[in-house]
Amino acid sequence: MNKRDLLKYEKRLLEEKLSILKQRGFTDSMLVRPEQESGNMNASTPTDTAEQGYDTYQRELASRLASDQTKSLIAVDEALRRIELKTYGICEICGKPIPRARLDVVPHTRYDMKCLRKKESERPVAAAEPKRRVPRRKGRRR
Repeated sequence: MNKRDLLKYEKRLLEEKLSILKQRGFTDSMLVRPEQESGNMNASTPTDTAEQGYDTYQRELASRLASDQTKSLIAVDEALRRIELKTYGICEICGKPIPRARLDVVPHTRYDMKCLRKKESERPVAAAEPKRRVPRRKGRRR
């Protein structure tokens, strides 16, 4: 990959990082605000209980968002590091160049699509409940 392309992707990654950090600031404020507001609450009325439930939901949602934002931030930082090391745009599994079309869509990617699919298919899937067969009734054809 030429230097001009690397600079383009670096700029894009830095913009993405800035966006994530701004979102993270908002998410962090969501985590703090309900705790401050709920400190004065007395759970003696149904409305207060409902408000407490809503505040708990808001905190859980903000916590999940913060976790996702942290993962995204790490992925972007790792991509910026790969630019420094001159390994950006090279699949970490097969060592082949990642197509620019993929980098344009997911600039922090570490894998080409073929290797990503293979990696995801090898990932253990949570055990699903086995399907139960419904016995057929005798004398009745379908």
